[in-house]
Amino acid sequence: MRIPEEKIEEVRAAADIVDVVSGFVRLRKAGRNYSGLCPFHREKTPSFNVNPERGIFKCFGCGKGGNAFTFLMEMEKVSFVDAVEILAERYNIVLTREGSARPETREEIEEMYEANRLAARFFYDTLQSEAGAVGRAYFDKRGWNADTRRIFGLGFAPDAWHEFLNHARTAGISDDMLERTGLIVRKEGGNAYDRFRGRVIFPIFSVSKKVLGFGARTLKGDEQPKYLNSPETPIYVKSKVLYGLAQSHRAIRDADSVILVEGYADLISLYQEGITNVVATSGTALTPEQVYLLSRYTRNFFFLYDADSAGMSAMLRGIDVILESDCDARIVQLSAGEDPDSYVRKYGADKIRERMGAAVSFVDFVTARFQAEGGLDSPEGKAQVVHRIVELVAKMDDAIRREFYIRDISQKYGIYENLLYQELEKELRSRKRERPVARPADLIPQHEEEAQPTGDVPKEEKDFCTLLLQAPSELQSEVLHGVCSSHFHDARMQKLLHVLFEQEEHDGNINTDALWSYVEDDVSMHGLLADMLIERAPISERWEKEQNVRPTDNRRLLLDAYKRLLHRHIQQRRARLKEALRFEADAERQRSLATQLQHLQALDTVVKHCGAFADLPDVEE
Repeated sequence: MRIPEEKIEEVRAAADIVDVVSGFVRLRKAGRNYSGLCPFHREKTPSFNVNPERGIFKCFGCGKGGNAFTFLMEMEKVSFVDAVEILAERYNIVLTREGSARPETREEIEEMYEANRLAARFFYDTLQSEAGAVGRAYFDKRGWNADTRRIFGLGFAPDAWHEFLNHARTAGISDDMLERTGLIVRKEGGNAYDRFRGRVIFPIFSVSKKVLGFGARTLKGDEQPKYLNSPETPIYVKSKVLYGLAQSHRAIRDADSVILVEGYADLISLYQEGITNVVATSGTALTPEQVYLLSRYTRNFFFLYDADSAGMSAMLRGIDVILESDCDARIVQLSAGEDPDSYVRKYGADKIRERMGAAVSFVDFVTARFQAEGGLDSPEGKAQVVHRIVELVAKMDDAIRREFYIRDISQKYGIYENLLYQELEKELRSRKRERPVARPADLIPQHEEEAQPTGDVPKEEKDFCTLLLQAPSELQSEVLHGVCSSHFHDARMQKLLHVLFEQEEHDGNINTDALWSYVEDDVSMHGLLADMLIERAPISERWEKEQNVRPTDNRRLLLDAYKRLLHRHIQQRRARLKEALRFEADAERQRSLATQLQHLQALDTVVKHCGAFADLPDVEE
């Protein structure tokens, strides 16, 4: 069933684009707009802009753009209808639908989200039931109260082979979809059973609270594995997911720092004690995708890993990844034998904050690590640690940061700075010679993968439509009466003009906000529309100087832009006629073609000297 246009417009009007985008990107005020690092491609200099007045976003690096609906469609890989539903729920708008039945067929990804949502609700409800008593006892032992369990959606999977499977079948979810989502396992003979049985459940959410997958801990001491996770699926890629980010992203942005822990229990215990700017890597090594995800909110990382050798090694690997992303890494050191979960429950949040205040730089951490292993007991060992630290410093793109760290190393080890700079230069040259590491496909800027959809639009057509959309409303209607869609060669521009003609005919004016409803699932049109609404078409400095016209003279700007468009249209027609003339053998036909060429040349001259839209000649075929 279709959502009525008036309801879509109500949701669009209520949705604060800055609020929506801020759930994924750390934005800073930049004049009338907001800017930040683009969530759709890897970048270090912000090229992603949000315009709150028009309710649109645009990345000038990769070309993506649109409104709040588009943003969620791109970030969460959902349909237009789902994006409307997500925002309607956020802004407490009740949706009504046209028709009597909702379509039964949905995109595969949407079906996966629905299967996971059903499973999360099933596990949560089971925890509250009599069957979940053993799960509640485990959470009580951890000290996690009912509010914490609700915030993280904690649940319990019954210790039975088919209980969830039967529940999902009753709800209309197919076995194939349950298997592809990893909620059930199929034997070779075709029989299926629940993947999660007799375990406490930790749902893994996206930032917009979509259920991506699950982590499950056994309650039996001898059962292996201790933790069982959902397999990777199109919506759950472990290297790109951080547990707890859905609950903590706003706190991370507000604090301008993030605390990295290893496990679910570490995060939940810290969160319950009021330390909420925390995420968990869930026992996996920190990945470039995860660091980039967090860098949208902050560039200040604090490691709070277990104080054992495995935790130390994981921190050393993570430091490399963080520095390569031009972020800062500091290490919070706990007492031997402690982990964040045990430490915060034993000593409280204030002690954790004290430890964070005493966090050390990666230079001090690496030094202490080598010292603990006896690596500083010889000149060779000291040289090795210095080489390792310089290697880490070389990963930084910021030359000023590198300089400060070189000075710090010089003072710490009593080494001349010029020697350290020589080593740094060697390392930097070595890094340049290295083959660039392949980036994940979904982090490659779109213009590196394929031509931008907007790149094929003729400049003259895009410039004119940009000026038209940004012109005062009374001028828009006036200009439309002098425009012919056949002068535009790009199908998307023709589609846009037909929409504008239809709006002007029925409503007497152009409503740029309502244009989005005409392009719903056409993401390329979203990007093109945002591009035209958020930036001014470039004006030729030479033209402006010759005409002595201010950029605010919209009527003259539009006329000049349309004249350039007509000139291009005429020149393309002349090129076709010249080509035909080259191969024409009939003398009479040759004369006809030559006459048409002369006529077009005369039309071009008339167009050039026209001073108003009403004076433009008819240049139709």
